[in-house]
Amino acid sequence: MANFKDCDKYEIYDDYYTPKSAWEYIAHLIPKDKIIWEAFCLNSKLSKSINNLKELGFNVVGNTELDFFNTETRPEYDMIVSNPPFDKNIKIPILKRLVADDKPFIIIMNATNLYSNYFNEIFSNNKKDLQVIHPRGKIYFEKLEGDITILRKNTSFYCVFVCYKMNIQNDKLWIG
Repeated sequence: MANFKDCDKYEIYDDYYTPKSAWEYIAHLIPKDKIIWEAFCLNSKLSKSINNLKELGFNVVGNTELDFFNTETRPEYDMIVSNPPFDKNIKIPILKRLVADDKPFIIIMNATNLYSNYFNEIFSNNKKDLQVIHPRGKIYFEKLEGDITILRKNTSFYCVFVCYKMNIQNDKLWIG
């Protein structure tokens, strides 16, 4: 399946979930003393991301009823570690809000986003605070099939971890 998330002609499929292995790639780069908000689980059916991060030893808040954009229900947190929707119409407002919030984050994104006009415009005044972690190979996502999630090893695109205000040493930005 080709990835057409940023092309308006194709249907968007955002019901993929982050496997524990994706967080294991970067667990050594996430501070253990911070409260992490897994912010993009709203209405997800079987996301295990919060529990996966907790199993890796992190203090994580979040649930499937918290809306990232609703400031009244936002939990107390130090940073966001999450996999936001890939749909451009959702992703762009999320990126703008993340920059406005000005808190550290690590999010998974399709690598082609780094070259888009909207990405460069959103981060135009904050590029000094951006870093990208490059995993070796592709990140495969879990797909909801019936009542269970199945790891789909047919991802047609490469993903990266986009970091903001994380101050990760440059030699740690290439994993593999």
